[in-house]
Parts: sequence; C-alpha cells; structure tokens
Amino acid sequence: MPRLQVMRCRAALLVLGCTLALTSCAVQTPGPRFGAQPLSTVRGAHLQGALVELATQRVVPLETCIAALARTQVVALGEVHYHPAVQAFELRVLQTLVQQQPQPIILAMEFLERDMQPSVDAYLAGHIDAATLYGHIKATPAFIQSYMPLLQYARQAGIPVRAMNAPRALARRVAKEGLHAVLDSLTSAERASLAATMAPMTPEYRAYSMQALAEAHPLLPDQMERFVEAAYVKDETMAESLATIVAAAPTATVLAIAGRFHVDYGLAIPALLKQRRPDVTMVRVTTIPVAADEDTDVRRLAKAGLAEYVWFAAPHAASPAGNSGGRAMQTSEAVRGGSVAAPSVVPLR
Repeated sequence: MPRLQVMRCRAALLVLGCTLALTSCAVQTPGPRFGAQPLSTVRGAHLQGALVELATQRVVPLETCIAALARTQVVALGEVHYHPAVQAFELRVLQTLVQQQPQPIILAMEFLERDMQPSVDAYLAGHIDAATLYGHIKATPAFIQSYMPLLQYARQAGIPVRAMNAPRALARRVAKEGLHAVLDSLTSAERASLAATMAPMTPEYRAYSMQALAEAHPLLPDQMERFVEAAYVKDETMAESLATIVAAAPTATVLAIAGRFHVDYGLAIPALLKQRRPDVTMVRVTTIPVAADEDTDVRRLAKAGLAEYVWFAAPHAASPAGNSGGRAMQTSEAVRGGSVAAPSVVPLR
C-alpha cells in the first residue's frame, strides 16, 4: 500500500478512535441528581458531570442550557485544553445545538489560527482529507486527539468553522520583542492575520493578566509587559474574528471555544467583543475540573461573575504528547472570598 494511503488510513482510524473516546467520556460522566434547592458548598464527587446555572445556583439539564444558548449570537465556552471529558462536553454542546435548534450554527476555535482558514475550508468542503489537513496546519497528536472530532462532526453536519486566533508565531514574537516592534515589522499578509485595530488595554485586563502571570512565572517587569501584550493580541484578534462572524451572520449562533483565561469573568474576549459590537448577545459557559474530595463554593463562583453556566469535570492529569509549544492560558478554579483568584497561565502555546 502506498505510503500516502497508509497515512490517510491511519488518520481516519485515529479520528474515529478519538471520536469514540470523547463520546465514551460524555456517556460516563452523567450529571448527578440534586434537589430543587440552590447549591452552596458542594463536594467535588457530587459536582463531577454536573452543569450548573450560576444565576440560580442549580443543576440544569443540558437541554435547558442549550435552549438558553440558542437565543444568543455568541456562546463563549471556556475550556481546559487537552482534557478528554471537557472536549467531550464541547462536542455534546455542538451536536445538541445543531440537532435541536433551527438557526445556523457556526463553530469558532482558538486552536485554529487565521492563516489556517483556507486549509480548514478545504477540509470541510471535502477537497482535502484529514491527513492533508494535519500537514497544512502542523497538527500535533494532542490536537488530533482533542479537537479533530469537532472538525469531523462539523464536516459531516455541514457546519462552518472559523479560525479565530492570531498565528502563534506572531504572538511569540510579541512576547519576545514587544507589540509595537512587531507591528512595525510585519508584512501585509502577517498584519492581516491580526486584529486590524486594537483599543488601548483596559486597567481591568492588564490587572487580570498581570495577576495570572505573577502566579505562573517569575518574570522581570519588561518581560511581564511583553507577555501581557502577546495575550492581548490574541484576545483582540479573537474578538475581532467573532465580531466579523456576527456581522456576516447575525441570526446564527456562534459556539466559540477558547481557553478559560480568555472567557472566564468576561474580562478578555467577551469584553473586547462587546467593545466592537455593544449590541451582541452572549452567554459564557466555562468548565472546571474538581477533585472528588474538593469543596467548591458555588455561591462564590456566582458572586465573582465567573460565567453564566459551569460544567464540572473530574481532573485529568496527563500531559498532552506533542504539545511542544506549551499550553494556552488556563484560569484557576479558585475563588477566594468572593473575589477573582489569579488565573494560572502559560501564555503562548
């Protein structure tokens, strides 16, 4: 059998195996049954697999949540990267939106960068196969395992997929050289892959990012500033991408999947999207791994404005193979005394 055919067979088998694994994760983590009373402090063993509406502090069925999500233009879903149960939940949300709602559904992903869009479109249209796509976008084994089932389902269901992030190579350059130095040196094609305009960084965003970095990295002040600028470039680019999608398809619901840092508390992508489109309707959903013996104060999560909905998962400690670039930003689950705890961050994957 020719080598290319072997590679394509392996790619197809890998995607099929990953899809089955994610489906298995979703089936094996059903939400527990709670009474009608609002939750307060709950043991992790009871929260794992539960979807909680923070406004009421009650566990709700996925279908109830989907009905609320479908009434909005953007569903900002904050994820834990490379967590099988979390990616299974995302696939369930996407499938349920498509199957139960009449309006168009669009999938937007942080892990797809703007310059990957032509390759993504070619895959969705059936012009290239999965193995070819992997080569074009330099997909790691971790990406294939975690995110290819979403793309495969989108292809089967005819769902548009938008690459919303800045190219990681440019974000890394900003982290090394600084934003203005990089912007001044970009080619026209490179500049087009970033947000066309960037508003001045708000004090809230800067404090949020600084706190995250301070907990995760012992950086010098000038390094800290460049890392914050790199994160800001990514968030501005993803917000602009979403604003463009909403403008082109105002009656659609966009499921935008990004790391928790970019979604939690509404300080990153949601705030920047609101600056660009003040009238956009949006719901934030986040995902939190909790240990079985860990207590979580749901009331404090609600008070801190973490999100509208939270899905709780069991922890997954395995590090993704092939993720040589590090992890994207992740937000801490902790809420101390009702205030936002510092996100745990490794800014650039």
